[in-house]
Amino acid sequence: MNTINEFLKNIRLAWSPSIVIAITTIVSVGISIYCLSSGYFIIFQNLFYIPIIIACMYYIKRGLAFSVIIACIYFVLTIAFTRDSVTLLQALVRVAIFVLVAGVVTYLTSARNRAEKRVVDRTFQLESANKELDAFAYSVSHDLRAPLRSIDGFSQALLQGYPDKLDEQGKHHLQRIISGTQRMGELMDDLLKLSGIIRSEMKLEIVNLSTLAQSIATGLQKAEPERQVEFVIMPGLSAKGDMGLLRLVLENLLGNAWKYTGKHPQARIEFGSTQVDGKQVFLVRDDGAGFDMTYADKILAPFQRLHSVSEFPGTGIGLATVQRIVNRHGGRVWAEGEIEKGATFYFTLAEI
Repeated sequence: MNTINEFLKNIRLAWSPSIVIAITTIVSVGISIYCLSSGYFIIFQNLFYIPIIIACMYYIKRGLAFSVIIACIYFVLTIAFTRDSVTLLQALVRVAIFVLVAGVVTYLTSARNRAEKRVVDRTFQLESANKELDAFAYSVSHDLRAPLRSIDGFSQALLQGYPDKLDEQGKHHLQRIISGTQRMGELMDDLLKLSGIIRSEMKLEIVNLSTLAQSIATGLQKAEPERQVEFVIMPGLSAKGDMGLLRLVLENLLGNAWKYTGKHPQARIEFGSTQVDGKQVFLVRDDGAGFDMTYADKILAPFQRLHSVSEFPGTGIGLATVQRIVNRHGGRVWAEGEIEKGATFYFTLAEI
């Protein structure tokens, strides 16, 4: 079996582009000379296109030089077998066409090779960036958590083990340290989730977004049944994408709407669709706290918050996660809002 594989490998190596071009050229020239001597001038003219095209397909500068040589041979053979001025003029025009075609093919081949090289270089850069991101995520998940756990653990030990030796101010300081370490842990968890979303492989399928939204809305209402929130979900909305990632998008957007309507006794949250420039745009709208449009460009950035943690809890990663997922699906996200009049988040996805 190994002998057969080695034999086939040698055949593949032997049939290199140079050999293919050489054989094609010899056969074309031989048939052309025969056609000239037999009076089949039209066949001779057409045969000379073959080696030029093949040469240009495989080589760049050498392909052009080879084409010029073939064109010169063609012209010399034409002079050798005919003295008709019209035929010679036609041959000269064909030589010019040969060289022009070779030049165009050479340029296009060179442009294609440059484009392929850029793609390879950018792919390499992307792979390098992903490796660095993996290393950073590993560092966050292992190296930084150990000292964070120590700070949290010793702070709680002081708070619980020495209550009689600490005054109220000391207890307050320790409580702030514990809260800070716990928030840092949450930020690390969210950062790792964001890193995983960027690198995860997508499984594309047709996803019923209306069903997903209804499921998420039901879960939110069950978690806080005392709240009076009306969900309005447009039926029959579907899109092509990864179901798990699109569920994260709706969980973040509907969860944000639920959170920022929390201070209103009654609230309304919508999930629907509209048309913008002939394209389908999905939207999540609420009548909650809203935001100042002056800061609309910051709202989707990681760790950027327009409200304090004391007002509304969170780490500022949810909307950044939404943007990353939507970008991976070939869409975009933007938001509109007004303070105490609610916010609307729009997003697009690739067409079905």
